[in-house]
Amino acid sequence: MAPGDYQRMPAGERCEECGSRHWYSEDALRYCRNGHRLEGYAPHEAGEDEYGTTGKVHRRKKEKRERAAVKLEGAAGRELYLECLQIILRKQIWWLIKERGLPAELEEIVRAFWALRVRDLPTQDDEFQRDSSLGSSEAGVRDGELSDGPAETNRVWRPQPGKGMNLPALIDTLALCYLGCFTLRLPISTASFCHWAQRGDLEFLAAINGLPKNVQDRLPAGYHRSLQIRDHIPPGKLQSAVREMAISFNVNYEVEFPPLNHIPLLLQLMRDLTLPVEVFLSVKCMAQILEADFCYPTRDKRRILSTDDPEVLLLALVVVSTKLLHPLDGVSRRPTTHDDPRVMQIDWKQWEVVRTKQAEAVRGLQRGEEHTITAWEAATVDKTVAEKWLDYFERMFVQTGATPKTPEAARRMFQVGSNASGKGPNGDSQDQRDQDELVVERYQTVNSTMKIIEPEQPGELFDRKGRAKTSERDYCPVWRTEDDLPRTAKMFYKEAAKTAAVPLRSLINAAAQVERRLEIWCVQRERSRRMEAMETETDGENVP
Repeated sequence: MAPGDYQRMPAGERCEECGSRHWYSEDALRYCRNGHRLEGYAPHEAGEDEYGTTGKVHRRKKEKRERAAVKLEGAAGRELYLECLQIILRKQIWWLIKERGLPAELEEIVRAFWALRVRDLPTQDDEFQRDSSLGSSEAGVRDGELSDGPAETNRVWRPQPGKGMNLPALIDTLALCYLGCFTLRLPISTASFCHWAQRGDLEFLAAINGLPKNVQDRLPAGYHRSLQIRDHIPPGKLQSAVREMAISFNVNYEVEFPPLNHIPLLLQLMRDLTLPVEVFLSVKCMAQILEADFCYPTRDKRRILSTDDPEVLLLALVVVSTKLLHPLDGVSRRPTTHDDPRVMQIDWKQWEVVRTKQAEAVRGLQRGEEHTITAWEAATVDKTVAEKWLDYFERMFVQTGATPKTPEAARRMFQVGSNASGKGPNGDSQDQRDQDELVVERYQTVNSTMKIIEPEQPGELFDRKGRAKTSERDYCPVWRTEDDLPRTAKMFYKEAAKTAAVPLRSLINAAAQVERRLEIWCVQRERSRRMEAMETETDGENVP
């Protein structure tokens, strides 16, 4: 290029010495208009003989920005929350009917219950719209405990002046499904619902992930938190929600539920706890003595006790009957005759060994118990248990799909060798077969280790004057706190509470209440016998 042919530099570039903005090329070097050499300068325009030497141009793609969804407020947000609960409720009913084979009438009953539950809630802002309290049933739960206390709680669903609206909570969806089964008198316990939800079969723990994304984005933060992910259902929470729901139906619409179909549930409890048949007969007799109706309390009840829950009452009767027939305190209570059911005694040491060893012998990690694995155990367990643990959390809590919220780095660790369905080649049928085999093995072992106790001789029951002897065997201890429980009793009480998905404290209270009622009945019966004896003696003296 001749010195007279000058090119203009791009905007913002100048010669560092003179500030000139024009340049020319000579001997493959570049100089400014005043002859200063330009170091490291490359032209931005190429001539015809320099075509193709500028390289490839890469343009950065602009990231697509997603517009944040507008959160609904007021009545619109409240109605969207109720629609979310209704979607979850419909999924639960569908699973119960299609997968568990429950009768189709369940859908109509639960639908009617839901209509009554939201019937008096306003559909638009009005004078009562000041606050929305989520979960009326949460009032009866304190750290997962079925607490005794006064019956005066917030059970009126109709908005009250100066008070917030009492909206249903997520746990109420399970409570409505259970009350539907309860109305049909199906032999299904609240522990079964907890078990199904914990396994991830019944929609509950990760229910919010099953909602449409646009619904999740527009749901207000307060309602969103009430549907948030949780890893387990605290013991006693569902039972308390069901009890409060049943009382509230009676308070608001005078709905009375039928009694619990307790015979099938009693057999199921005995099977799960590996108890002999004598306990069944004892529970039936004890229920007749206490005139137990196994019904939920109504609004006329001034004080709510643990035994007002039908399932807790049934469990307490099982525990007390076992305690009377097979002592848990280590005191020898020999029977009086060969017909006494206490002739056969459970060897509690062998009972404990059988349940612990054979429970550990079940292959791998049981479905529904994944939340019990700690962070340290998750890093040290074998490969089979780790795969089951990862499969559970992938199925329950890892969001997948077109626009997943879970980060890619977190989702990738679950995708290697995972089983998204959460079921093996044989599915739940294999788990059921393993459980059935475990029950049979437990009964065979416990029956083979039963101890035969010889009854006491007549001379051992009376003193020289013919009066009945009193000994420690005549008294049954009453345990009111966990610290009062002997080792064997604590082991049995914990197993029973775990089987029924209730807190240990609630079971101890219920058992003590049953024993107190039995004590009152015994005192009244003894008083009646004395009165009859006195009347007989009086009549004998008056006979000429």
